[in-house]
Amino acid sequence: MRKVLIGVTALLSLASSAPAATLVGYAQLPADTFAAGPASGAYSGAGLRGQPRFSSQPVQGFSGVQFGKDGSYLFLSDNGFGSKADSADYLLRLYTLNLSARTAPSGEGKVGVGAFVQLRDPDRKVPWLIVNEASSERLLTGADFDVEGFAVAPDGTLWVGDEFGPYLLHFSADGRLLDAPIATPNLAGLPTLRGQAPIVIGHRGSSGTRPEHTLEAYRVAIEAGADFVEPDLVVTKDGVLIARHEPVIAVVDAAGKVLEATADVATRPEFASRLTTKKVDGVEVRGYFAEDFTLAELKTLKAVERLPALRGRAYDGQFQIPTLAEVIALVRDVEAKTGRKIGIYPETKHPTYFQQMGVNTSQLLIDTLKKEGFTDPARVFIQSFETANLKALKTDIMPKAGLNLPLVQLVSSPDEAPYDWAAGGDTRKYDVLATDAGLKEIATYASGVGAYKRWIITDKGQTTDFVTRAHAAGLLVHPWTFRNEATYLLPGYAGDPEAEMRQALRAGVDGFFTDFPATGARVVGQYTAPEVRSPQNPAYALGTSSAAANVGGSGGFEGVTLSPDGKTLYALLEKTVTGDLPGQLRLHAYDLAGKGWSLAGRYALDDAANAIGDLTPVNAGQYLVLERDNASGAAAKAKRVYLVSLNEKNADGTLKKTLVADLMNVKDPQGLAPSTQGGVFKFPYVTIENVLVLDANTLLVANDNNYPGTGGRGADVKDATEFLWLRLDTPLTLAPGVGRK
Repeated sequence: MRKVLIGVTALLSLASSAPAATLVGYAQLPADTFAAGPASGAYSGAGLRGQPRFSSQPVQGFSGVQFGKDGSYLFLSDNGFGSKADSADYLLRLYTLNLSARTAPSGEGKVGVGAFVQLRDPDRKVPWLIVNEASSERLLTGADFDVEGFAVAPDGTLWVGDEFGPYLLHFSADGRLLDAPIATPNLAGLPTLRGQAPIVIGHRGSSGTRPEHTLEAYRVAIEAGADFVEPDLVVTKDGVLIARHEPVIAVVDAAGKVLEATADVATRPEFASRLTTKKVDGVEVRGYFAEDFTLAELKTLKAVERLPALRGRAYDGQFQIPTLAEVIALVRDVEAKTGRKIGIYPETKHPTYFQQMGVNTSQLLIDTLKKEGFTDPARVFIQSFETANLKALKTDIMPKAGLNLPLVQLVSSPDEAPYDWAAGGDTRKYDVLATDAGLKEIATYASGVGAYKRWIITDKGQTTDFVTRAHAAGLLVHPWTFRNEATYLLPGYAGDPEAEMRQALRAGVDGFFTDFPATGARVVGQYTAPEVRSPQNPAYALGTSSAAANVGGSGGFEGVTLSPDGKTLYALLEKTVTGDLPGQLRLHAYDLAGKGWSLAGRYALDDAANAIGDLTPVNAGQYLVLERDNASGAAAKAKRVYLVSLNEKNADGTLKKTLVADLMNVKDPQGLAPSTQGGVFKFPYVTIENVLVLDANTLLVANDNNYPGTGGRGADVKDATEFLWLRLDTPLTLAPGVGRK
């Protein structure tokens, strides 16, 4: 965290000391500028219709600019009056503006509004209901799309970025929608071993919400979205594998107090004689042990919550102790009813302990899986904290059974050791397995490593290189255990369990164990959802919960532009996709010929609360980005133009950017703008959404006034649209064709 703060401070210091651009031209379009069209402004923010406030269509505000014909400019009107709900009568258009800059104190800046292109869908390309559904022309409105940026392709067609979907929209030169809206793929790019989606493993089932290792816990985990459920396995007196975390099902102290229990055995007087003391992995434990009970006896017991002080006792006494065969039957039943294939992730508990009793739990597990016909390698992982049993499974037990199931070596904290090592006099600890050599050794018999999560995220919240090293050895990484309760979270997560899961996913884990699979599935789903969707996506209006949205409201394509060669469309999201690092925005590339998407990079905001306003090319590898805070008037501090390199990256992998112009500190020595004070012009509007390169030394910049918003130039003053011609202190290196031809 300290490094991040230092970086931001340095960046802000650089921004404040950077040379300001110089205002060499100025013009203004009054806020109350209207064009022909139907009355508008009849809807409130709640979507209720009243009387129109305006007799025609407001020209403003503007959210994108390109060169027009004969020296004119094309400006894109955005979604209207500020929200989807109040913009159903605001028509989406491209306006032709003729701009004449004031370049001397005695001069006059002029803005002439010419013809417009009305965006429409007469061919019914939009597959959902739009506002003007029944009309022949189907004129598009601000309640249908939030259009924010656009580009003119070499063939003259228009490509427009939308924020509601977000979508790319393809129009003819005269505004006719040519294709169905193009959804945005979710290019999360998680660094898993094979690029596969991470799996969610229900740790002992949904043990955060139901008593662990019960059929109900497993059922709830599956319904919550778990890909695998984990039955820890111990053995009954009559040789049946059951699901319990430990062979001891109730721990009792010398005074008879129950210290921990997963079954109500201590309350059952008929079993009082079974209370005993045993050594489990070298540690004396007093209690009731599963291996001292037949399955029939255990079936008379009821499960209880192991952590009642944390998770309560609402479900105590309701569920039985299940066998492995019953867990498999549950999984099969789910598959039969839903078609969804769920895996099991069994752990043979304390194999050396049971081996000393003459029970080979590994052999018993393979025998049970064979008997139940559950042997698909894609649906079974076998895990253990010991090593010898996994090696025996790999080299002897599974080959004899004709099976080759993936094995996972569990790795606990560095102060602990595999008990088979300790029992044999080996003094090494788990940290040996976490070395490069140890990971390579694991890879000779196992497919993955189930690591204690502190190997991946330290107790200081720092991501290590463990996953990268394990992947280099060819191993999957499935860390444990992720829980929702604040008591299990590092302070830096501020009580947010999803933040911890996201950090692990960004580190590249291939899955994780969690007591709360509903939370895990939601987080993984944000990365693996096929599309990026905002809460305004039409899918949610059709009945899908907007809770599945993975980018903030109207957080879609704010910046859209074309590469200088006219082959690639670049589209920059305004807000961070859920799961990405705060303040990092995805820059998408869309191949106009191949119709394929790719991720061109990630743009890092100066502050995660900032937003971007526009995107325009300089050359094949460099683009200008407008970045702004969300304040206006005196509170506005950050309105900037950055030069971004697609070919240079910072240490964190984000695109390198260089400040070009601070719009809150523009030199105006001639006093061209009426608001200039002391030779300094400020551009204090909330949104700065238009930038265009005129030549190597000059930019055109304009704001979106969020009509009929106020606050930029005074609390009661409607925001006008101000057009700035800015001379840069350092010329840009332009590609041929960039700038006014």
